[in-house]
Amino acid sequence: MKDQPTRRKSPAAASAARRRYRRWSRDEVVREIRSISARGGQLNSGHVARTFPALAYAARKYVGSWEAAIEAAGLDYSAIRRKNFWNRRRIVERIKELNREGKPLHVSLAEREYRGLVGAATMYFGSWQKAIRAAGLDYSKIKRQKDWSRSEVVREIRRMRREKVELGTTIPVRKKYRNLHAAAIRYFGSWAEAMRAAGLERLLGGRS
Repeated sequence: MKDQPTRRKSPAAASAARRRYRRWSRDEVVREIRSISARGGQLNSGHVARTFPALAYAARKYVGSWEAAIEAAGLDYSAIRRKNFWNRRRIVERIKELNREGKPLHVSLAEREYRGLVGAATMYFGSWQKAIRAAGLDYSKIKRQKDWSRSEVVREIRRMRREKVELGTTIPVRKKYRNLHAAAIRYFGSWAEAMRAAGLERLLGGRS
């Protein structure tokens, strides 16, 4: 039986083989990230996990996380995330979604809670205010929204009770006072717990 001729690997296949059997280290992870960046490749975590799973695994193993590996390579992780995820349509949709959920959107809270969104909005629209307007919202009303805290939620519930507002039923409260209801869920876990914190659990009618 004749020996079969040895098939030579193409350069691309040889390169792929080298990547598969690469001996990874922290320095090697950083070197590869810089190489991908220099070639103009995508470095957001989802793309890397699908395209370079060995690199993604090595980054977690030797550097701690993909974000830490990006920063170790001297790159701006927040800019990479904005570049590869956000666009004008997604920004507007996310702002509308937060508004529907009753989440406050004034800039001081947004910068704390949705830093990536605010950064992307500034990059694509020029400012958070312009992005709010692009979403069809009245920025003058947004500016008047409360900066909620546990104590502010309790204070507002007690104030509304003094004014004889019906507060014992969750659904009407959620519909009429979305921002307050969202803040109560955020800080207390449920409307009932916020009412208890305000000393008004007697109004709940046995609801938990």
